[in-house]
Amino acid sequence: MFDTLFSTPAAISATDSHAWLREMLRVEAALARAGAAAGLIPPDRAAEIEAACLPERFDAADLSRQAVASASPVVPLVAELRARVPEPTRRLVHLGATSQDVMDTTLVLVSRRCLVPLLDDLWALGDRLAELADRHRDTVQIGRTLLQQAVPTSFGLVCAGWLAGVAEAASGLARARDRLPLQYGGAVGAHDALGAHGPRMATALGEILGLPVPALPWHTRRGPVVDLGTALGAVCGALATIATGVVLLAQNEVAEVTEGAPGGSSAMPHKRNPALCTLVIACAHQAPGAVATILASQPVELQRSAGRWQAEWPSVTSLLRLTAAAARHARTAADSLRVDAARMRATVAGQASGTQTTDPPGVPEAAGQLIDHALEAYRAARP
Repeated sequence: MFDTLFSTPAAISATDSHAWLREMLRVEAALARAGAAAGLIPPDRAAEIEAACLPERFDAADLSRQAVASASPVVPLVAELRARVPEPTRRLVHLGATSQDVMDTTLVLVSRRCLVPLLDDLWALGDRLAELADRHRDTVQIGRTLLQQAVPTSFGLVCAGWLAGVAEAASGLARARDRLPLQYGGAVGAHDALGAHGPRMATALGEILGLPVPALPWHTRRGPVVDLGTALGAVCGALATIATGVVLLAQNEVAEVTEGAPGGSSAMPHKRNPALCTLVIACAHQAPGAVATILASQPVELQRSAGRWQAEWPSVTSLLRLTAAAARHARTAADSLRVDAARMRATVAGQASGTQTTDPPGVPEAAGQLIDHALEAYRAARP
């Protein structure tokens, strides 16, 4: 019922149970390849493990049911995987890894995949805001502080402010994505099963999966997940600022902007509701709860948390979906945004008529320079 409101098809495909299963098996296959590259697994045995890591041979729903017994889907997954390879190869499955290694690395891979179309939407939104900022640099608009009329500004400068928020948030999210590292440390993060071979194995695994290898396993330091969660929350905040602005400016009493395809009402046919911006705000309104859960996962009990680490999985999934939906809705709304420059000028003129000023005030002198600075900064940040 709510998937298309609070997610996107691409985000669902990248984060559903089948996606998590696919990436878990990708990690297990990479463990076998890395073991062969490090000289710890005979190449033919590694090939047997890789051949068994086909997602279509596993039942994600059944693995989820079995996971209750161990609080991790990795335990039943590894058991099934071992059952699918010849007996001499079974001890080489999941080489040197523990469940958290697989789940943390899977979370990283799922997130990185989901962020590709999400960031595309953010930068496309930025392009549209840059266009609006430049086009409306001389469109005078009354500024409003504490929701009351203040002094004139430029609608182009308003759009430049929205643009800067999106660019900063998108850049921060891209940095968080690029820093998401491999997790591989074994039972207690000391490569206990592999000894001195552990670091070499980690290097090979990182190369295969295309992930940076940290100096130490991060199972007790949740910084990478916290960075991701807070970056997603910042994106939602930037998008909600734009959406809130449009909702307020689209009121009948203001009527300075409207969505190009406003929504209707089941009871009042005359209404033209800012539906897309409403959904952006609804997505962003849910984000702080997921971010708070991720932040609360930081205190770790000794070498592995009992419950907080597991709570990250659904929280990150939800946050990725909500942010993807907010970005897509905001992009769509901005693409068709209608700006009533005449209405903006009339509002400024109406305010001026009640003062000693004979001519309506125009755009502030510095507005154009500020817009140029914003556009220059955006072009520098844009991938």
